[in-house]
Amino acid sequence: MTRFTYSADSHIVEPPEIFAELHQKFGDRAPHVVNDPDLGEFLVTPGVDDREGLGTKVPGIPVGRLGIAGGNLNSDAVQQQIRQGYAGIPQGIMNPAIRAREQEVDGVALEVLYPSLYFRVFALPDTDLINEAFRLYNEWLIDYEHRAEGRVVGLALLPMTDPQAALTELERALKLGYRGGCIPCTAPSGVPYYDPVYNPIWARAEEAGFPLGLHIFTASRFGIGGITGGDAISGYASSATQIQISLSDLICGGVAHRYPKLKFVAAEWEVGWLAHWLQRLDHAFYRSRRAAAPELNMKPTQYWRRQFYATFEDDGIGVQTRELIGVPTLMWGNDYPHHDSIWPNSSKILDEIFTGVSEADRYAMTIGNVAELYGLPVPAE
Repeated sequence: MTRFTYSADSHIVEPPEIFAELHQKFGDRAPHVVNDPDLGEFLVTPGVDDREGLGTKVPGIPVGRLGIAGGNLNSDAVQQQIRQGYAGIPQGIMNPAIRAREQEVDGVALEVLYPSLYFRVFALPDTDLINEAFRLYNEWLIDYEHRAEGRVVGLALLPMTDPQAALTELERALKLGYRGGCIPCTAPSGVPYYDPVYNPIWARAEEAGFPLGLHIFTASRFGIGGITGGDAISGYASSATQIQISLSDLICGGVAHRYPKLKFVAAEWEVGWLAHWLQRLDHAFYRSRRAAAPELNMKPTQYWRRQFYATFEDDGIGVQTRELIGVPTLMWGNDYPHHDSIWPNSSKILDEIFTGVSEADRYAMTIGNVAELYGLPVPAE
C-alpha cells in the first residue's frame, strides 16, 4: 500500500514573465534574467548580488539550479542542465498538472509552496520594488494553486520592510484565498519583530488564522547563515543562527504572548538543534525573566509548543528528539524541486528516519500537523 504524505515545505520556480514585467516597470534596478553565453541564465538582483551570499561574492543565482529536484551539484550532467536555464527545468515543476504526477512518484499528496528565485527579492533595498514584486508573485501563485486543483497550498509573500504595505498585502491575500503567508526570516535592519510597528500585521494574521512562515534564505539581508566571509559549507552548517534570533524575538519579545493564537513556521532549518535551543531559552528565562521578559507568564518552551512549527526533511536527530521539541510542532517536507530535495526517494528515507517511531507520531509529522495548521482535508486511506 502506498503511504501518502503532505509536504510542508516545497517550492515553485517563478516564471520569466514575472521578472520581465518587473524589469519593464523598474528598469535595470529590478531583478531580471540575463543569459551568459558560457554559464547560462542568471537572475540578477541589483543591490543584493553585490552583498555576501553563500559565503562568497556571487554574480547572481543560476535559474536552472532551482529546478534540478535532488540533483547532485558535483555531477557534470546536472551542471549542464543548470546551464540550460529555464529550458532545462522539467515541466513537472512549471506545469501544475504534471507536477501532481511527479509528486505521486514520491508519495506526496499535497505540497505547501514557498518561493525559489524570489529568495533574493526579500533583500532588495528598494521598498517600492519589493512591494510590487510581492504583489505580482501573489497574483501569479494563486492562479498556479487554482490550476493545481487541490494539490498545492501557496503562501503569500508579505513585504515587512513596509509594514503598512504588508498589512495591505495581507488583506489582499485573504481576499485571494490564501491560507498562510511568508515573511522574511530576519526582520528588517533595526526593526526587530517585537517592534510595535508590526502589531497590526500580527493582530490581523491572528484574527484570520493566517500562519506566517520564515523560510531559510528569505533574510532581509541576503545570506545563508549567521556568519559572513566563510565558505558555503560553514554557512550551511551555521544557518540556524538566523532563525534562532528571529524566534527568540518573537517569543521573548512578547509577540507570541500578546497574540496567543498567531502561528509561525520555521521552514527548512531542520530541527535537530531545537531541543537544546529551547532548553537554553528556558534556562535563561529562569535566570533573567524579571529583567528581560517581565510580561511573559509561561516558559519559552510553552510558547513554542502553543504557537510554533518547524519543518524538516531528512533530520533523523530531530525525529529522535521529537518528544523534547513537541511532536505537534514538527512537519515534514521534501523540498521539491531543489537540489537538496530527497525527491523521489522520500518514502525510503522516511522509513529510515522513522524507524521505531509510532504510527501516530509519524502521521502527525507527515500529514496531521500540516493539515491542522492550514485547515486542509486529509487523504482517504
